[in-house]
Amino acid sequence: MKIWLISGSSSGLGKTTLSQDLAKVLPDAVYVKIGRGKRRKDGPANFFTSSEDGLRFIVGLKGKHRHCIVESNRLVGKLDADVTIFLDQLNGDRRVDSFKFRNAANILVGLDGNKPKWKSVFGKLKLPAKAVTKIMHIMESQQEFLLKKKLSIRTKIWFGVEGKVVFGEGLARLLQGIDLLGSLTKAAKEEGISYRHAWGDIKRAEERLGFELIDRQTGGKAGGGSRLTKGGRRLLESYGRLKRKVIRESDRWFTEMNEEILREFNK
Repeated sequence: MKIWLISGSSSGLGKTTLSQDLAKVLPDAVYVKIGRGKRRKDGPANFFTSSEDGLRFIVGLKGKHRHCIVESNRLVGKLDADVTIFLDQLNGDRRVDSFKFRNAANILVGLDGNKPKWKSVFGKLKLPAKAVTKIMHIMESQQEFLLKKKLSIRTKIWFGVEGKVVFGEGLARLLQGIDLLGSLTKAAKEEGISYRHAWGDIKRAEERLGFELIDRQTGGKAGGGSRLTKGGRRLLESYGRLKRKVIRESDRWFTEMNEEILREFNK
């Protein structure tokens, strides 16, 4: 069974649409999604919130299907995939760990999309010529969608104390980087800021919040590093949940209220 793994740099890039379209044209294909929240009534039948449950299900499909399309960021690096597709778009919601997904991909769509490279990868799968043509058309449509100039709504969320911002997108990305890389120095580098700048932002936030966000470990056999405190992790998780809900609802309201504007703008 050939496994296709689809990930992306942020939400709203069309990962689900691409997965479903590929499942329709690939022979004897099944679609699996690893996501968050509850499965929607019109959502994929094979939906899992647990990476472990999803992996067990995928392993159990071997020998039963020719192709398995998996939509998941969390399984990048854990699942041995034949095709790893990364959807990339430069926007404000870009995940701090998106570089990891990008480096693991053998097909990039959006930024740096390379059509000859796509065809080369698909050619190694020994697919029927008609199937390759249909897949290339799907990929080209996805590329066009990601690069097209679209009217959209942008939403920023931050927490404040007495009118002063104490936690927002920049600090959230920095904490995500610390959690992923185990180092404030490395996380700051990924954000393109100095260690002094990053440490200053964290200290100011800690002073206004009244609790520590990270625990710094210096020296020792492991060479030191940084990790999130329980308070820092809870704050980051709460911010992430709130942000996802606000973006989802604002996108829905914007689409409903501006359908005519969107049609005119995208002509």
